[in-house]
Amino acid sequence: MIDVLYEALIFLVNYLFYPGEEGVFSIRRILSLFIAFSVSGAIVVFMSQGAILKYFGAETKKTTAYLVASVSGTILAVCSCSVLPMFASIRKKGAGLGPAMAFLFSGPAINILAITMTLELIGIDIGIFRIIGAIVLALVIGITMHVLFHKQESQNTSETFQVIPEDNERKPWQTGLFLATLVAILISGVRNPIFTILFLVFLLIQWVLYFTKDDLYEWRYATFDLIKKIVPLFLVGVFLAGILHSLLTEEFLASLVGTNAFSSNIYASLFGATMYFATLSEVPIVNSLIDLGMHKGPALALLLAGPSVSIPNMVIIGKVIGVKRTLAYISLVILLSASVGLIAGFIIG
Repeated sequence: MIDVLYEALIFLVNYLFYPGEEGVFSIRRILSLFIAFSVSGAIVVFMSQGAILKYFGAETKKTTAYLVASVSGTILAVCSCSVLPMFASIRKKGAGLGPAMAFLFSGPAINILAITMTLELIGIDIGIFRIIGAIVLALVIGITMHVLFHKQESQNTSETFQVIPEDNERKPWQTGLFLATLVAILISGVRNPIFTILFLVFLLIQWVLYFTKDDLYEWRYATFDLIKKIVPLFLVGVFLAGILHSLLTEEFLASLVGTNAFSSNIYASLFGATMYFATLSEVPIVNSLIDLGMHKGPALALLLAGPSVSIPNMVIIGKVIGVKRTLAYISLVILLSASVGLIAGFIIG
């Protein structure tokens, strides 16, 4: 047992500081994480959540509600734990079942931190399929839930979403430009230092023109608050990945999820749906499983199902929408995640 824990610790150190196969020390992964946390902190502080959540109101056009819900994860930067009270709130205020369920799936599935780490650690191919798959599944799940249960819907339209006005003089395009520049820095990162420096200069110019010292303080506080809450869980996830890497054999993993068969994708999706993955922890675990022989199709199925469903949040969801609807939602997540994994597996190879 001591040997397993020691190997897991070595795995953790190598994962953070020796990311390449050549075994050269690098802080690229740490810098990428910090940039991603900075972007998420800026979204939390400068993006009006009320302005987004208003589109879930009963008076909103269905097409608009579904489209906003399907990409809300990138906009609101929520994780699997914080999405549940927001989901319960928008349902209580009269949001339709379909858009609410689309939001519930999309929120943690395309969290900007998780997507960034997927692209950085696992690969661009799975990262892109994760983004597209999460958006498509959010739409399909939301629409399917509406079709199945719209006759039972009794929305409370007496309450409407209230947008809290922002206490600043910035125009929406200025905030949007600032966030877009941050995303550009995130994409450029340490791989393209010249472009990153140019984006940083542009960011500083925007800051001087449009923002205050109080804005800087709030952004710094939000960023480090996210780091404080998520990084310990992420490190635990990497450590657990190291344990799995030490205990599981390539032969055992290949027998379950080593091919792109539909059964392999179902196994992976079911595993993801029953386990609890803290924010970002699914990325190093899946990365470790791929190293041991897991096919990329089942890996994507796990990445899609894992963040959105777990046994703890099944209980909370059941209290909000009832057991029957919860079982339908869970079944859709497992089956559709496996289907997308199967399709992606054939394309990626």
